[in-house]
Amino acid sequence: MKVVSLFAGCGGLDLGFEQAGFDVVWANEFDATIHATYRLNHPQTELNTSDIRDIAPQDIPDCDGIIGGPPCQSWSLGGKCLGIEDERGKLVYDYIRIVREKKPKFFIMENVPGMVTPRHFDSFKQFLSLFEQAGYRLKYELVNAADFKIPQERLRVIIVGIRSDLHVEYFFPSPSSAKPITLHRAIGDLPTNPHPYYKEKVVPDEGNVLNHDYYTGPYDKKFMARNRVRSWDELSFTIQAQAKNEPLHPQAPKMVYVSQEERRFETGKEPLYRRLSVRECARIQTFPDNFKFVYSDILDGYKMVGNAVPPRLAFYLAKSISSCFSTCSTSETMPELALIGYVKSEADFETIRKQKHYYIRGGNRPGAMQFGQVSKPFKWLVLHRNDQVELFELVQNPAAACRQEELIRMGFHPRGQEYWLFDIDKRIEDKELLSKIVGQVETLKTAPQIVSVNI
Repeated sequence: MKVVSLFAGCGGLDLGFEQAGFDVVWANEFDATIHATYRLNHPQTELNTSDIRDIAPQDIPDCDGIIGGPPCQSWSLGGKCLGIEDERGKLVYDYIRIVREKKPKFFIMENVPGMVTPRHFDSFKQFLSLFEQAGYRLKYELVNAADFKIPQERLRVIIVGIRSDLHVEYFFPSPSSAKPITLHRAIGDLPTNPHPYYKEKVVPDEGNVLNHDYYTGPYDKKFMARNRVRSWDELSFTIQAQAKNEPLHPQAPKMVYVSQEERRFETGKEPLYRRLSVRECARIQTFPDNFKFVYSDILDGYKMVGNAVPPRLAFYLAKSISSCFSTCSTSETMPELALIGYVKSEADFETIRKQKHYYIRGGNRPGAMQFGQVSKPFKWLVLHRNDQVELFELVQNPAAACRQEELIRMGFHPRGQEYWLFDIDKRIEDKELLSKIVGQVETLKTAPQIVSVNI
């Protein structure tokens, strides 16, 4: 499939799609400090450097998909949260305009979690409505990059649209069952003496480790208000786009608590505290070591890395797009859907059979949103625990929002507050059907999974 990238930045999203076999034919990025990096690392892609507001549909080649992340500063919880009151926030409308005019088979839009907070949710719903009016069925999800073998906690909102005339049902990729990638695995082999820079011009080092440079500017009061060090055996904090806000290297001990508004460096160990280098941040973002960032100002290096979508997350999203189109139904109807769920105990299994209900954690949290967004109700439910696997047919109703109190009355023991509730019609003893459904997933996971069933 041919893909167009908007607000491309240095091309983290693009790289993941390329690794998954997509052809990124054209990209747009207005920031001149990024152009050299994009061209160096994506030589096969035509880079357009115009302001997106000046781009007409005929300037963009026809494509199968459009990907990109409009500027996130307007929606970031760490900023002023101006949303569409900020000129940068209004650039979402240009993304929507281009999708509406080019009519690709699919699009993916990425942004920060602030977009789905109560303050901005009315704007978010307006964006969804405009995409729907443009002719797309939508799925949106709050995704944590750490669930996809990325060594940092990084929450992002992903909106996926599939053109309505296509009989395709999209599902977000299931979280990986692999152990989390720690800082030791991610950056433990890199030298601990990168090149320090503050306001001076960066001198490129063409040695074994590209971009192993770090910012030595002062720490502000806000930064020092909480611990900024994660240990070697932990995930990183979110990699930031501003150099002054980058996490500190795990060689240092955790910062010492002074008060709710202040932490300090451990006495006698102050030299160990330094920000992660640009290359260390790039590793944590899952950029390969041969991806070279071109900059003369250290701030630009951090900006490119921190604003990027982790290529590994982009790869998982790209593969999920490929999968949904490869299983596309050739009929005039959408494929049947199956929900695969994990049961924690035999007691819960027995309660599910008795009450004829199954529930999944809901609310505004990673992995919780998409279950209420399917185009048609789930037909089958596969439940597994250890080696025990059972098949049920569901009542053909959409998932219902449910509170903790209702589940407790049924005999369940939920820990959260918000859930999706599914009604079970009957148990199915068809082992061949069960085998066909289960055979369409790589492995059964503890996280809920959704599959299009081709029988």
